[in-house]
Amino acid sequence: MKNDHNLHAALNSLIRTLSRPWCFIPMVLFVLIPSAKVSSALESGAEFLRIGSDAKASSMGGAYTAAANDVSAIHYNPAGLAAVNGTELGLSHAKWLLDGSYNFVGVAMPVKNTRGLVMGLGISRLSSGDIEGRSADRSASGGFGAYDQSVSLSLAKRMGRNGFGVTAKYIESSIAGIKARSVAADLGYTRAFTGSPVSLALAVHNLGAPMKYIDQEDPLPLTLSAGLMVGVLPGVNLALDASRLVHDGETSFSIGSEYAALPGLSLRSGYLAETGAAGLGNGAGFNAGVGIMLMDARLDYAVTPFGELGSAQRISLKKKF
Repeated sequence: MKNDHNLHAALNSLIRTLSRPWCFIPMVLFVLIPSAKVSSALESGAEFLRIGSDAKASSMGGAYTAAANDVSAIHYNPAGLAAVNGTELGLSHAKWLLDGSYNFVGVAMPVKNTRGLVMGLGISRLSSGDIEGRSADRSASGGFGAYDQSVSLSLAKRMGRNGFGVTAKYIESSIAGIKARSVAADLGYTRAFTGSPVSLALAVHNLGAPMKYIDQEDPLPLTLSAGLMVGVLPGVNLALDASRLVHDGETSFSIGSEYAALPGLSLRSGYLAETGAAGLGNGAGFNAGVGIMLMDARLDYAVTPFGELGSAQRISLKKKF
C-alpha cells in the first residue's frame, strides 16, 4: 500500500511539473517542429556525435537521458553529472562497423568550495579502417584514413530537486587529411521527485556552427531529447526516451530496463524504434547487455544490432576514487 501511495504521489507531482510553462512549452515545440526537411541543406553531418559512448546506455536502447548519473552523463545529459559525489573515471571501447573503432575516456569530479558544482572532461574518437582510394577510371590509387573526434568540458549543479548542466565541445573530422572543425554546446536538465522513484530529464545536443569540408557545409545533428526513469520495484528500473533529430526531421523512441539479478550483477535490455538515421548512433531494434560491480568499479558490456551491417559490441569500465 505504501508503494502504491508513493507512486500515486509521484505521478501527481510529475503531472504538475509537466503542466508548468517552463516544461510544457519545450514539449510543445518538440512535437511541432516540422518533420519535413525545409531545405536540402538541412540534412545533418557529423553523425559520429550520435554514437552511444557507454555500454550500459546502449544495452538499454539509448534510453538514458534521465538515467545518466555518472561520468557518462558528459555524453548523454550534462545535468546528470550533478549526481557525481566523488572522482570518477570512465573508459569505453566499441568495435564499430566497417572495421572502425569508437573510444571514449572521461573524468568527472566535484569542484571544491563551489557548493555542489561538478566538472567533467570527455574525449571521444571514431577511427575508420583503411579506406581504399579510386581514380577516375576506378583503378586503385592508394589508401587514406579518416577520423572524427570531440573534446567536451561539462559543468553541472544541483539546486534542490533540480539539476542543471552545460557542455562545451570542440569537434573535428578528417578525411584524407582534409579537416573540418566546429564548436557546439549541450544543455541538460533533470528533476527528481522527493519520496518517489521517478525522475524526469530534458537535453539539447549539438547547438553549434556547421561543419565545412572545402565548399560544403553540413549542420550538426541538433537533437532534442526527453527522458523518464521509474524505479518499478526494488532492483528494477525502467527508462523511456524520445529524441528528435531537428534538421533531419526524424524521431526515435526507446525503452530500456535494468534488473539487479544478484548483488553486483545487472541484466539489461532495451528497444529502439527509429526512422531513417535516428537509430544510427545506438542500433535500432533490440539491445542487450550485462554489468558487473566489484570494488567500486563497474564493467559493462552491450551488443547492438545494425541490420545488414552487422552488430557493434561495446565494453565500458568506470571506477570511483
